[in-house]
Amino acid sequence: MPALATYIHHLNPIIFDIPGTPLAFRWYGLAYVGGFILGYMVLNMLSRKQLYCITPQKLGDFVTLICIAGVLIGGRLGEFFFYWLPEHGWSGLCADPTWVFRVWEGGMASHGGILCVILTCMWYAWRNKFTTAQVLDGVAIACPIGLFFGRVANFINGELYGRITSATNPLAMKFPQEIFELTPPQQIQAIVAVEHAAGNRFNSLALPNESFFDTLTRLCRENDAAREALGQYLNPRYPSQLFEAFGEGLLIFIVLISIRLLWKKAPAGLFSALFAFLYATARIICECFKQPDAAVWHGITQGQLLSILIAAIGVPFLCLAISQYKKEKKSTNL
Repeated sequence: MPALATYIHHLNPIIFDIPGTPLAFRWYGLAYVGGFILGYMVLNMLSRKQLYCITPQKLGDFVTLICIAGVLIGGRLGEFFFYWLPEHGWSGLCADPTWVFRVWEGGMASHGGILCVILTCMWYAWRNKFTTAQVLDGVAIACPIGLFFGRVANFINGELYGRITSATNPLAMKFPQEIFELTPPQQIQAIVAVEHAAGNRFNSLALPNESFFDTLTRLCRENDAAREALGQYLNPRYPSQLFEAFGEGLLIFIVLISIRLLWKKAPAGLFSALFAFLYATARIICECFKQPDAAVWHGITQGQLLSILIAAIGVPFLCLAISQYKKEKKSTNL
């Protein structure tokens, strides 16, 4: 069968465990750290070139504020209100109240992070007598770096995968987490197949405090026969996380940083507007390849609806940039 030739995801989300503890270093956490560090380096470079309003001396505190209040808290709240709560309800939160704090397991909504970053920049601008556009423009340039690393981490985790595609598609992959979407009879058949491929020693191979799914995915990483056995029950899908990493992250960053370095007197608000429009466009396109993780209304996913909101937020920044550009051009011609 051609489907069996499709790559089956078996990357390990854990870099290494801390012996004797339930703690572990994960690629997901490292992705956020890497995004914050590189984002700071980009803003520091722009600040030293006098292309950003915040001085290098104050940049560290500002980036820390953005990381904590904007990205981490905002991303988690966005995941909670936009996706988790509609699916599980308040009763789900009462049954698992610590979910909100277990960020190392994944579950960060980029739309929530973006909205909270905007609010944080508004507060910082008001507190330090800048305009919101001045503060937000630099963040808009650095933000795609974090988005890139975050989507790569999603891929390593094998989560937020794409829609079903043809097994002959050279980009097609299979993701073990799809087992949760299978029907109960299919799940039983898949588990029996994996256990048989592992030598009927599934229970004995489980580690202490390891969930059933963790054992299943670990066996698929470590045992080729178990991986192929599970793969027979999985559908070939688009690796939409990589599409998003390129479209929402790398591509937008290259465009924005290039314009910033080439157009040194660009009007305030331009980069905030460009980010909003480019991100919304990239996200709407990528959602066409991504398996919807929330309700769909008339063919429109929740991610696409939220992206339209982000694009709308960019409109006043574009109007501000155009107005400022016209004033500067007029004063130059006088």
